[in-house]
Amino acid sequence: MFFGRDRFKFVFVGAGSTVFTLRLAGDILSEKTISGGSLVLVDTDQKKLDEAFLAVKELVAFTGRDFSVEKHLHYSSALDGADFVFFTYAVGSIESWKEDIEICSRFGVAQSVGDTIGPGGMIRIMRSIPVALEIAHRMEQVCPEAYIINYTNPEGAQCFAIQEYSAVKCFGLCHGTPNTATALAEEVFGTERSRFRYEAAGVNHLTWFTKMTIDGEDVYPWLQKALEKSGHNKKEPISADLFRIFGLYPAPGDRHVSEFFSAFLRDRVMRERNFRWKNNTFAEVDNWREDDRADFERLIKQREGHENFLRGSGETAVHFLRALASDKVTTEMVNVPNRGYIANISSGLIVEVPAFIDSFGLHPQFVGELPAAIAAKCESLGREYRLLVEAAIGCDMGLFLEAAYLDPLCANCDYPEELVWELVSRNIHLLPEGWKKYA
Repeated sequence: MFFGRDRFKFVFVGAGSTVFTLRLAGDILSEKTISGGSLVLVDTDQKKLDEAFLAVKELVAFTGRDFSVEKHLHYSSALDGADFVFFTYAVGSIESWKEDIEICSRFGVAQSVGDTIGPGGMIRIMRSIPVALEIAHRMEQVCPEAYIINYTNPEGAQCFAIQEYSAVKCFGLCHGTPNTATALAEEVFGTERSRFRYEAAGVNHLTWFTKMTIDGEDVYPWLQKALEKSGHNKKEPISADLFRIFGLYPAPGDRHVSEFFSAFLRDRVMRERNFRWKNNTFAEVDNWREDDRADFERLIKQREGHENFLRGSGETAVHFLRALASDKVTTEMVNVPNRGYIANISSGLIVEVPAFIDSFGLHPQFVGELPAAIAAKCESLGREYRLLVEAAIGCDMGLFLEAAYLDPLCANCDYPEELVWELVSRNIHLLPEGWKKYA
């Protein structure tokens, strides 16, 4: 369907995202193997949609590329004939995310992000999964050959739901592991990224480097000394601790990996160790987006800084698009159901593994077994996601509570059941009708 083509219809669901929409649109406009097509923006927030529309139109005009730009307040009018549908949406947007953090903090649960695991990630699943499946089922009717490329968090839950409960082709992408690989190469080993090769596997936001080489030579034996010499063990102390304890280095940095291990996010520990990523204020959680917001504002208000979005964002979606449409094979880290790729994690659970992509599609690679303790952590997280997705689909408080009592961060909560009820009641306006019986 895609091989030999150079024009495509791209749909952005959650186009009001100032981070992903402009990054992805800029990458598409800079990709020479794509000659044109349409960029279709969808968002329920009229103001954010209008701003994103203005920004994308400005980029298209600046590049002179042959792309039309559309905007829609609902996905139902946008999907016909789509080739690629990017999920970057967050139901409730940043306001709900901020409220999640505040509610969880009151119940004693600190979260350094709150979008992947822990009670913040759990309520996100309740909000986002019904929308994901609504869109996927619509795509089955109007664009059955299209791909969903998911960036919406929690990545693992989104990808599990879409692939388990729909016929749409889907995979999840995340810049976390490639970015950590770049940091290890340049900041820790002091070499060019092109010389540094790696293999990694796990679950999204907790992926573990199983191999790392420079010019083909194994450098894992020197990683500990390199972390100490470079000071990276002080910059990312939790990742350094996990490497010391489990024997493999994790990605994508302390901001995310801390949430999978409740011992790091206890009040006394955070005070004594003064970790950089802690939710004492929401600005601390979200300040990494500030540069993107500033660039976005400059583009739409002053019509300057186009180059910030056209020099390559570091996102890898365009590599996938290029490989599908041409004979240029690429490799990426993808989130897909486990089909034996990680031998000691159950089949069907979502894992993050390397894959080859060519004109025939996606080919995830066999990794083998992860160390037993790491596999156990990934297994438990995958099973928690399965419970939460089923809770979201069935509006089932019982399954939500079961998952909460299994969750690593809820272990820090004084009263997990009260926290879950509070999260549901505060989000009832964003949840499907079936949750109203718990109001």
